[in-house]
Amino acid sequence: MKFAALKGCVASALAISLGGCVTMQSMESDPRDDVRYRVGSEVTRQDTSGNTDVLTKDGWKSGALPEAKMPRQKVWYISRQESGIKAWQYGYQSEENYRYIDPLSPIVEASGFSATGWVTYLIKGDGANDYIVKRANFTKNTDPEVLGHLEGFRREWRFTPVGRPTMAAYGYHLTSKGLVLSRTPSAFTYFPSTNPRATLLPEDWQLAWRQKGDIESSRLLIVKKLAPKGFEPGRHQIGFFDLDKNRMLPMVFEMSFIPGSEDDQFGNRFFLYDTPRGPITITLEDGIKQVVVRNVRTGQQRVAFSRDAGIARIKAEQTNTGRISVEAAVGFSDKSIYDAEDFLYNARLTAPGG
Repeated sequence: MKFAALKGCVASALAISLGGCVTMQSMESDPRDDVRYRVGSEVTRQDTSGNTDVLTKDGWKSGALPEAKMPRQKVWYISRQESGIKAWQYGYQSEENYRYIDPLSPIVEASGFSATGWVTYLIKGDGANDYIVKRANFTKNTDPEVLGHLEGFRREWRFTPVGRPTMAAYGYHLTSKGLVLSRTPSAFTYFPSTNPRATLLPEDWQLAWRQKGDIESSRLLIVKKLAPKGFEPGRHQIGFFDLDKNRMLPMVFEMSFIPGSEDDQFGNRFFLYDTPRGPITITLEDGIKQVVVRNVRTGQQRVAFSRDAGIARIKAEQTNTGRISVEAAVGFSDKSIYDAEDFLYNARLTAPGG
């Protein structure tokens, strides 16, 4: 490896014996050669993706833990920019990102996730709460497609698809390829489709406080139904409505929330990720006593952690390989699931061989 510069106050010949770190800039084009060396009991290097290698007598050895061999679904996170969007996978280098610029600007809102390579976004129109709805395939850099015109008017939204009549709704949710218009808490219209029409959820079911994941990939809407028991007014059933089959999935489970703050609590206790085998959820249930991982299409589920006194919080995120990691505050310690899919299908909390 050839180095153009040595940054910091520590010379490389003293690296083994002194503390601190040095950053070496490579003359070569490989981005993995732009590394930071941590000096102390061991010497490590970390590239811009966050991957860490350890220097041994036999050369550099990867410090990454092994992962279960299973197919992973690529999911992009969407970041809005004034004149476009950036799509990136968690932990990836900037070279792995997709950037998309629209001829018009500014972009004021975009769908948050994409497992399809598409993004739906809003362009500022002429007046207040006046938007042009567009979608584009950012992986192919295709020309954007205009879906219609969205306008806020007297506490409601009016969406006019290209060449179709205007639809009224009280809210909307952007997916990677379109949008869901909430006509009432229990009725919605999904666009685009071959026959856009209002769909009514089964009796007593309503759209959940928020939707997670990419609806266009999962083809599921998250729905809720009040199910109080005794002195628990905040108990709800959580279910899933299949957009393609126009019916509920058999999988239903219960979650409890403090009345008046259901939206925030649901956001912190319910996580959904699309996978090749079906959507995976990580939830805090039985009050706040259990962390459960499940495949909502197959119904397979497994309890990860349980504590009668309650679990303070959970956090789930997707790594740069597509693996879903989970952390939970169980008592006075943090416990973790290295790979939620591996745990669900193979009952393994730690890395394979770990």
